[in-house]
Amino acid sequence: MAADIATMLLDRLGDEHVGLRTRDRDWTWDEVVRESAARAALARSMRSDGPFHIGVLLDNLPDFVFWLGGAALAGATVVGINPTRGAAELAEEIRHTDCQMIVTDAAGTERLRGLGLELAADRFLQVDDPGYRARVDAHRGQPAVAPGVGPESLFLLLFTSGTTGASKAVKCSQGRLALIAHTATEKFGHVRDDVDYCCMPLFHGNAIMALWAPALANGATVCLTPVFSASRFLPDVRYFGATFFTYVGKALAYLMATPERPDDADNALVRGFGTEASPDDQAQFRRRFGAELLEGYGSSEGGGAVAHAPDAPPGCWAGRPTPVSRWSIRRR
Repeated sequence: MAADIATMLLDRLGDEHVGLRTRDRDWTWDEVVRESAARAALARSMRSDGPFHIGVLLDNLPDFVFWLGGAALAGATVVGINPTRGAAELAEEIRHTDCQMIVTDAAGTERLRGLGLELAADRFLQVDDPGYRARVDAHRGQPAVAPGVGPESLFLLLFTSGTTGASKAVKCSQGRLALIAHTATEKFGHVRDDVDYCCMPLFHGNAIMALWAPALANGATVCLTPVFSASRFLPDVRYFGATFFTYVGKALAYLMATPERPDDADNALVRGFGTEASPDDQAQFRRRFGAELLEGYGSSEGGGAVAHAPDAPPGCWAGRPTPVSRWSIRRR
């Protein structure tokens, strides 16, 4: 069992199973590894003094996945930049996490213009720029893990939702994410034949921890949609033949607000995982789409998680702490 994400990725070298899909094209896992390795080499060639932090400001595009893999192989840290932030918050989060380069597209470049980030123009990689592909191609070679990369290597800085104050950048090592991937596999029954529909943003822990990492661990197929759309959900699920998806917040409520059709259950979905959906929305989703929903909550920082108890009263969500959780209730 691989103990870090870089090793987990290299284990997919030579794997001809489809690893990544969009509406435009497919990549085998072998191709995903090679695309990641080229970006790892490019990142190493651009590395400067200071923390090896790579900001990624993208929708759910293939390049986001390739840079996750590239950062793992290079020993870099991905900072998922949240495009919904206002200008001041966006600038503060990028400065706070010491991003030494930023991967984005034309829309992201426009968002970042004028923020005073004190990064030179050559520290930005624009994935839809005509010269970007040539830069990636110039760094293609045999995939390998950079020296010193292992379970303790810092892999992600994930910004929290900010519900308890200013958003915080939570650390996640390669070893922790690998453990999460293996734990989720056992808990939620992930298998190689799964087709995982990634409709939640990859800058958020839900998409990475509950979908991308387990798919990598099992060699399942990840299917991307650029942004979440309630009206596009079922057409995408049918197009990809998706068996699994994740959700957060009100996403399920938005899905249930779409017009119901008699054939909604005509799809391949088996299960979904998420948090904060109301009991009524969960029940109605199961009825309409014929898929099981698994609810749970884990703190971004780790160390605390609750899972729904099967014997809980109807309408009860919170559940009980998992065996590995460390909780205490304190009075102020």
